[in-house]
Formats: sequence, structure tokens, C-alpha cells
Amino acid sequence: MAIKLIRVKSGEDIVGDIVGENVENLTIENPALIMQLADGRSNKVNVGLVPWSPFSHESKVKIDRDWVVFVTTPVKDILNNYNQIFGSGIVVPDVRVDAKTLLTG
Repeated sequence: MAIKLIRVKSGEDIVGDIVGENVENLTIENPALIMQLADGRSNKVNVGLVPWSPFSHESKVKIDRDWVVFVTTPVKDILNNYNQIFGSGIVVPDVRVDAKTLLTG
């Protein structure tokens, strides 16, 4: 399983599991579009995931490499959100340990 963030020429950021690739295209399972959602009450911007191809019966989509701008690893919050919706449900905790704790055990 290779969950990646894919930017396409249209400017969309897609997160999904790259399950196949060749010189012509990428095959992505369960692609989701990353959307910024405004919260009108607090004037904050939240980020959400929506299916990238909501009207398709297929769970795998091929994207021509000509349309791919870059492929990278998503930040932990996006990865966790994606895994809760499409994956195993496993969330990677935010573990912070200071140097004093490491030295004293």
C-alpha cells in the first residue's frame, strides 16, 4: 500500500493508494480530492476529503502521467484522515518526547 499525494495539472490535490504504475499512467485506488472547507461560524478553514470520481462504479482510476505534476507523501493529518475513511482505520499518534525524558528514561 502506497498512499501518496498527487498534484494534477488541473491544480487538484488527490490522495490515494497507488496500486500500479508504468510509463503511461498511474493506477490509484480510492482516490480522494483534498478540499478546503470554510467554517462560516469561526472563519477558519478546514480540510476534508471527498471522492475524486463520485459517480464512478470503479474504485481504481488511471491517470495519464502527462497530467501528473508531482507525487509526494501526504502529511500525517491527511494520511490519518484517508486511512479512517478508506483504509485500515489505523491512525498514527502524534508522539512527542522531549530530550529530558529520553535521557532519564
